[in-house]
This record gives sequence, C-alpha cells and structure tokens, in this order.
Amino acid sequence: IARHIPPGSRVLELGVATGYFSRFLSGKLNCLVDGVEINPVMAARAEPDLNRLVIADLETLDLKESFPQQLYDRIILADILEHLKAPAFVLKQLPALLKEDGQIIISIPNAAYAGLILELLGGGFNYRSEGILDRTHLRFYTQSSFRALLEELGFTVISAEPVKLPLSRSEFFPTLDQIAVPFTRFLTARPEATAYQYVFTAITGRKSDHSIG
Repeated sequence: IARHIPPGSRVLELGVATGYFSRFLSGKLNCLVDGVEINPVMAARAEPDLNRLVIADLETLDLKESFPQQLYDRIILADILEHLKAPAFVLKQLPALLKEDGQIIISIPNAAYAGLILELLGGGFNYRSEGILDRTHLRFYTQSSFRALLEELGFTVISAEPVKLPLSRSEFFPTLDQIAVPFTRFLTARPEATAYQYVFTAITGRKSDHSIG
C-alpha cells in the first residue's frame, strides 16, 4: 500500500487501529493523515500521529460531514471492508472526498486462496482468530468479485496486486495432508493460487474520463 502513496500526500485512512500505518505515513512520507477508528482504546494510541481523528462506526458515519471541505490524494481501506455489513455504503461516499487525480487503495483477503479451497474440499470452513476466515469477517471476495463491485459503483480499477503467501506459511497448512495430492497440485498450479490478499488501486469514473490506458 505504501508504494502507492506519494510523499507529502493528504491521506484519509479508514480504520486506523492503533495508528501504526498512519505513523509511518506521517513520519516517513511526510503525509498529512486524517482517520476514522471505531475502537476508542486504539484511537487513543493513534491520535497523536493524525491530523484529525474521528471515533465512529463506518457503517453509519457520514464521511463528508465528518471531514467537511476536505479532498484527499489517497483514501486507504486496509483490510476493512470485509468486516462491514454494507461495504457499498462506505464506497459510495468516497468520490466526494477525492481530489480529481485522487485514488482509493483497498486491501481485501482472497477467498479463492488455494489453502481455503483445499480446506473446503476436506469439508472444513473453520473460523479463526485471524486470517482469511477471521471470525469477524462478514464478506468474502475473490479478485474478480471485488473488481465487479468497484466497477458496479462507478470506479475504474487501475491495478489489483496479489500479496502472496506460500501454503506452508498459512493457517491452512495443517489440513493439507487430508487432501489427495492431485487436487493440491491442480489448485496450486494456478498462477495466483497463493494470492492471500489483493491490493486494489482505483479511481472514480471510467477510464475514458481519465485518459488512462
């Protein structure tokens, strides 16, 4: 995500947690960062590194009202949307907060990760304390389904970069010996089988509106 943020950018981070990424952006990239966080304990730790912090639930927050007369170079949603009942409610508000050449940067877990598919083949779908099947996840996306959501809402996807994780390092590794070897070989032979998550970069409007090839 950091590679997509030019130094000195004005940034809105939705879901800052304890502010570890906001701290990097402000301290290392000289960005001016505003943010939203639902957890007041985490927000207290994050606040010193933010220009403005709103403690609120993104499910009900009016972003334009909370950040009046502000336009951003980048809006970041890092592993946030899969926790929401209605991700579109948040996404629809973002164009009004972006500069003309601004971008949104979103990371999401990949429900088509080979480890999860192999677990399903073995009859499992086991929620965990973290990872793709984090028990607080309400939405599950593949690269194509999330791209379709963004395009349906009027965004143009500039890139969808896989963040790869070998199966041997994933939470699904202990279940692999329960699956027949041919299935494992078939699934892991796919070019993006080990894409654990995707980082999407998108702009508002259509490509023709922005002269992007």
